Amino acid sequence: MSVALVAHLARPGAVDLVRRTVARLRAAGQDVTLHIPEGVGSDDAPADLAPLVAPSDAPRPAADVVLSFGGDGTFLRAARLARAVDAPILGVNVGRIGFLAEVDPDGLDEALDALLGGTFRTEERSTLEVTVTDGDGQEVARGWALNDVAVEKAARERLVRLEVAIGTTPFANVAADAVIVATSTGSTAYALSAGGPIVNPTLDAMLIAPVAPHSLFDRTVVTDLRDTVTVRVADDQDGAVVSTDGLHPVPVGPGGIVEVRGSERPVRVARLGPPAFFARVRRTFRLT
Repeated sequence: MSVALVAHLARPGAVDLVRRTVARLRAAGQDVTLHIPEGVGSDDAPADLAPLVAPSDAPRPAADVVLSFGGDGTFLRAARLARAVDAPILGVNVGRIGFLAEVDPDGLDEALDALLGGTFRTEERSTLEVTVTDGDGQEVARGWALNDVAVEKAARERLVRLEVAIGTTPFANVAADAVIVATSTGSTAYALSAGGPIVNPTLDAMLIAPVAPHSLFDRTVVTDLRDTVTVRVADDQDGAVVSTDGLHPVPVGPGGIVEVRGSERPVRVARLGPPAFFARVRRTFRLT
């Protein structure tokens, strides 16, 4: 088995957890590579881990399993590697909230037992495809998201006016800081901070949430993942910025269009036990 570790090494305790994992996997005869995503923690691994680090410009290696050590941001970056090689991803929470992580540090040994013994199951999480075109209809960017696609104002001091359509139906003109199109998995991320609902991540749905709107459209709309959501930057605006999972921001000028639709290619998430999403919600928000 080949295992790719994606680690936020600046997190307290992350280096020790990675060392334990590497030792355990290599003792079991597994191939291990270490990936340190750009913009996540230190770019420098300790001397004993440095030989395992894959160069940032190296081709994506084949992997049977991807392990993420960090918070949800690290998990989202690791998910890009996992989806590219069609491998399940398991998150070890070395962050603060950790909605996406399955394992707390004290459960690491049990998790490695399950991975080595093949006793885990996988759960498919829906993703979004996004296409960005400029005001002349020319494609300028294409990408995908596990959590959300955000179309945000480019000028900090002003709102941006966005024309939102669902399918072929014009839905609303929104003056706001942003409009977020999220998956069910992303309901506990940016969309939640904008006042959206908490949605079971296994539900195939898209959420459309305005951020700080100055309009009557001030509620999150939940629609079918098979719909296409179109967000157009009004002609009289300065422009906007679109990002996927908070990454890879792309400017969108007046008249530019962001099209978001459900993807046929999911992210496979490793699960070690029965669904525990609402237990994590309860603990995070201290509901009991």
